[in-house]
Parts: sequence; C-alpha cells; structure tokens
Amino acid sequence: MRIRGKISKFAALLIFFTACEEVIDIELKSAAPTLAVEASISRDSVCIARLTTTTAYFETAQPGIIDNAEVSVSDGNQTEILSYTGNGLYKGSSLTGIENTGYELLIRYEGREYRASSFMPEKTNISNSGYSKSNQQSILNPDGETVFTVSCSFPDNPLEDNYYMITYTEDGSLIERRFFMLTEKNNNGGTMEYGLDNTIRFAESIFYEGGEIELKLYSIDEAIYNYFFQLDDILFWKRRYLPPVPYNPLSNFSNGALGYFAAWNIDSVTMTLE
Repeated sequence: MRIRGKISKFAALLIFFTACEEVIDIELKSAAPTLAVEASISRDSVCIARLTTTTAYFETAQPGIIDNAEVSVSDGNQTEILSYTGNGLYKGSSLTGIENTGYELLIRYEGREYRASSFMPEKTNISNSGYSKSNQQSILNPDGETVFTVSCSFPDNPLEDNYYMITYTEDGSLIERRFFMLTEKNNNGGTMEYGLDNTIRFAESIFYEGGEIELKLYSIDEAIYNYFFQLDDILFWKRRYLPPVPYNPLSNFSNGALGYFAAWNIDSVTMTLE
C-alpha cells in the first residue's frame, strides 16, 4: 500500500514499515541524492531492507531504486547477506530476530560502507484493548463526524528505561498519519496514564467510518524512538500554527545515510470498529 504525503517543499525520504510491508512516501529536506534506507528485523522474522536515493524537490522523478548494493545483517555470531527481490527490496532467508539481541546492518554501495546497529527489546504484550464511539459535535468535530476512541493497556517494567511506538492501520495503511511515541513518563500525542500497577494505558481518538483496524505496539530501542519521534514532528506539524524548521530525522546509520534500521518486537490486536 502506498500513500503520498506532502509535508513541505524541502525534499524526499521513503519510510518503509517492513512489519506490514507498507510504503509511505514523505517529502523531507535533502540536497544532493543521498542513500535512504528503511530496514527492520522483528522477532521470528527475517531482515528486510529497502534502499533508494533521494531526489531534489523540483525533480519529477521518483526516488531512485538501488539494485546493486550488498546488504548484510549480523547478530554478532551469524552474518547473512540479503537477497535482492526487486523494487529496491533486500530480504534475508534464515537469520531471524531474537529478543534481547543486538543487530548490525551493513550496506556496501558505490565504494562506501554504511552501518547501523539496533537492539531488540523483550516483547511487551497488549493486555487489554477496546473502543468507544461518538458523533457529538464539538470545536474539534464541528460537523459531528464519527469518532472512535481506541484504547489499549500494557505492562511496563519500572526498573528499566523502555521505549514504545503505537500505530493504527487499515489494510496496512496508517489511519492516523502518526507515530505515537511513549515512555513511562512522556507521550507525543493521544492520552496516556501510568497506573500504580505499572501499566501504561493509552487512547487516541480517530475520525473513521468503521471497519477492521490493527493496533500495533512496538517495543524499540532509544535510537529508533528518537527517529520516529522526530518523523512524527515533521508529519504532524499541520495541526500546529507554524511548521517546524525543516530537518531530517536523526538516522542511526553512519556515513550520512538517511533512514533507519530497527530491531523491534511487535504485538498487535485487530478489532472491528462499528
């Protein structure tokens, strides 16, 4: 599923959610063509990476597809070279993700090396989920559109610094074009409560006509938290009075590459909103 997003007039980066194999085109700041990477490995799944080059804003061409790179992933004991499958996609075949394990992605392209590391935390399971529905008119909903408030809760270990991301999707596409980033103390949107039972309760209201959605909870490391926190800041500026100063989210890749490599653990629930 492909969604085109017009954020500002400053350049392009492709965000790829390999967990559900969706692609989101987002325009960000960029000058000369630069390597852009969207890569991830999740528990019990192989590594997937998509490699493109950015294009200048005033060019009409799509981001360039990179089909001649060497891409490998390592867990410190095993190393696997990913196979090219077309459309800029590289995919592993045997090395699968294990929680509490660090991974490194290495890309060799046009005589340069690009490296990124990520740590896969333990899986955090969604313990409860539900929703409520309203058509009540308000300042935020002057036309009385259908609004579903979707909620979930999950346990948190207070003795550790944990980082989470929540998304809402339909058929692999984001319903709310947002990445909700949470720690024990902070969140960048929605409503969050931290209970005395060390449980995080989160809710977000979405305009939606009804149907089946998937709520995903990602357990991530700090670098990936920071990347998507900044990406959400860029995506969501339209609900503020002024846009942010144009910038690219801080990548965890070396050598000037854009994008991210994430080793994340995912739990999800599917519900029908009606």
